[in-house]
Amino acid sequence: MIRSLILASFALVTLVGCGPTPVTGGTTGVLTTSGNPLGEMQVNVFRADGLDMPIGFGTTAADGSFELVQPAAAGPLVLTPGKYRFSVESIGSPVLLPKKYGSATTSPLEVEWRSDQPLALDIPGLKLPK
Repeated sequence: MIRSLILASFALVTLVGCGPTPVTGGTTGVLTTSGNPLGEMQVNVFRADGLDMPIGFGTTAADGSFELVQPAAAGPLVLTPGKYRFSVESIGSPVLLPKKYGSATTSPLEVEWRSDQPLALDIPGLKLPK
C-alpha cells in the first residue's frame, strides 16, 4: 500500500512537470487602439498575396504585445520582409471589434514589413472599457 502511494506520488510529480513549453523566438509586435494597448486578442497573419491560409498567429498580453508563432504553435514564426495582412479577434477582451477586422480579405491592417522596424498594428477609435 505504501509502495503504491509512493509510486502514485512520483507519477503525479513527474506529469505536472511535463506540460507544454511556450513557443518563443517569433517576430514580436504590438496591437493598439488609438495608441492604447489591446489585450486578450488573437492576431492572425497572412501573406498579402495568399489570404486564404494564415501563416501564423499571436495572442496579445495586457500591454498589447504579441509574439508570432506558426499554425498549431508548431514553432516560432519569423517574418521575412514583405507585405502582410492581419485579422484580429477577441479571445476574452470586452472590446467590440468592427466585423471587417475579423477577416483577412476585409481587414485594413496591412503592413509592408521590414525587419528593421517594429511591427505595430493600430485599430483606431475603439471604445475601451472603463
